Amino acid sequence: METNLPVIQKTNRPGIYVHYPFCVHKCSYCDFYSEGIGLEPSPLEGDLFSKYKEEVLLRLKNFPNYRDLVFDSLFFGGGTPSKASYTRYADFIKFLKDNLNLSPNSEITLECNPEDVTPEYLQGLYEAGINRVHVGIQSFLPRNLKFLDRYFDPETYTRTLEALKTSKIQNYGADLMFGVPGQTEKEFYEDANSVLASGVSHISIYALTVEKGTEYSRKVSAGTVAPPSEEVQEKILQDLPDFLRSKGFEQYEVSNYSKPGLFSRHNMKYWTYEYYLGIGPGAHGFLPSGRYSNPRNTSAYINGKGKNPISYETSDPFEEILISLFRIFLPIDLKDFFNYFPDKKDAILSKLKQKASEGKCTLEGTIFQWNPRSVLFLDSEILDLADQELNPL
Repeated sequence: METNLPVIQKTNRPGIYVHYPFCVHKCSYCDFYSEGIGLEPSPLEGDLFSKYKEEVLLRLKNFPNYRDLVFDSLFFGGGTPSKASYTRYADFIKFLKDNLNLSPNSEITLECNPEDVTPEYLQGLYEAGINRVHVGIQSFLPRNLKFLDRYFDPETYTRTLEALKTSKIQNYGADLMFGVPGQTEKEFYEDANSVLASGVSHISIYALTVEKGTEYSRKVSAGTVAPPSEEVQEKILQDLPDFLRSKGFEQYEVSNYSKPGLFSRHNMKYWTYEYYLGIGPGAHGFLPSGRYSNPRNTSAYINGKGKNPISYETSDPFEEILISLFRIFLPIDLKDFFNYFPDKKDAILSKLKQKASEGKCTLEGTIFQWNPRSVLFLDSEILDLADQELNPL
């Protein structure tokens, strides 16, 4: 086991996710709720941020002990949150600090479009309290961006990384995509090296997938566009951990890499069964009352007047923890997680010991870690762990 890596443990510190639904153009591969509205600001933006505040107060009523807990992450996702003015975020962050216990050292992240990343905008975000940004680069090649149906401005796209390097927000990362039809391994690694050279602390690398209900899915089914390049995807998936490790990055989740200690604190909450407020149209949340989701319609969300956000669904700790926790590639102390299903502890440890003997992972007491090569067959290994017919050996 790599003892220099942090051991992931249950923190019992909730986070906050805020969904900003607007973007310049809806990408054909995207299955997140978003609305392409062009370059101009949305006329609904003021009402949207007011509704955010209303929903926060409503949700807190269903989180009775929230005053006893410290929130230590806030994540603005989308859509394209960087379409909104930094003054909106300054006001909303102040509102949160006034109404719940937001830790002074909270990780506060905003997702950005490359075209929005200017020195002026980053300075405004910094003053608003944002201390981490993540930019959806995907690729630097216009051919790939056009295939992905992304809006991009070639005049500003290449200036993005320089703006990040000179910003006061020193914790920044980027998204890249691989497996785009026609994309070669060489082209992907050129994109990766460009991002790494900018000094990013975090990098998310996603395989292009055919998501049901997306425009890309419909075109693949109709045979009008090519499906993802699976052969290239498999080769990159196999080689990427070693490549990024040589650059000083550790794989902490299937698709995510960071410099030591700079993994996304907020995203880790999803994988470690922590509570989080999910705010905004299309957002999901997890509170002691259960899991919930908001309508995937901005107008319905704004005009709901509190009627929609009351329904909660019971969570199944065993299934959810097994399927999410074992996506993590850092060492994990399983001790506190076994408290959710003590009757299955011995059976799970028996299976993990067997996998360790096969070289798929390491296990020392209750501290577990996957072998990096396990990423190639991770889904089947997780399904095996989550098998309801667990019997101690």
